[in-house]
Amino acid sequence: MSLAGRNVLVTGASAGIGRATVVALARAGADIIATGRRAAELEALRRQCGSSVETLTGDLNDAPFADELVSRARSVDILVNNAGILKYEPLMDVAYAELESMLRTNVLASFRIMQGVARHMVERRRGHIIVMSSIAAREVYQLAATYCATKHALSSLTRSFRVELQGHGIKVTEIAPGMVDTDIRARSDHPRVLAAIQARKFGPLTPDEVAEAVVYAAQAAPNCCPDLIELRPQNAA
Repeated sequence: MSLAGRNVLVTGASAGIGRATVVALARAGADIIATGRRAAELEALRRQCGSSVETLTGDLNDAPFADELVSRARSVDILVNNAGILKYEPLMDVAYAELESMLRTNVLASFRIMQGVARHMVERRRGHIIVMSSIAAREVYQLAATYCATKHALSSLTRSFRVELQGHGIKVTEIAPGMVDTDIRARSDHPRVLAAIQARKFGPLTPDEVAEAVVYAAQAAPNCCPDLIELRPQNAA
């Protein structure tokens, strides 16, 4: 299905998967509100994609900004709930503030945006929420325990939204990638983490490969709801 005339909100759009998703959706004909924390990167994205992309810079943890974003997005057909942060490190080395920060961004801010946008979709009795989780939502890995915990929570919320919103004509899709080659891991500088990354036997996914899954879900026929799409690098199973 063509996405021409469809309005989309993409969070975490200034880099990585979010940025690639905006580019892919724009190519498919969608009109997009792209939001993230880095104004210069968003402006470069807008210039690349042209008039189909509108940008809004801010932090989803800032309640007034989140409320403004939800208001601006009251007519969107599709929400791509992508924003997230991570830091890999041994569980016994995790600072409480680090876990709190990941929970705030990956779970609480994500919930606020999903709930706010969903309320507008319920009024119109149509819409599609696409949530970027992770294969970490169903596994527990050494050096990634806190990130796994936040993605388990996000996945549970996603499935709950699906159950509660399906009667209102709203689809909810969870996309769960394995390791993706983005700068989201730049903060993970613990020696054990760096050694584990160097020792991996496979190449990570690219943001463009994950963005293709978003476009696939967005283009699904009206009676088809892709509930869960798991993506793994070849040889990473």
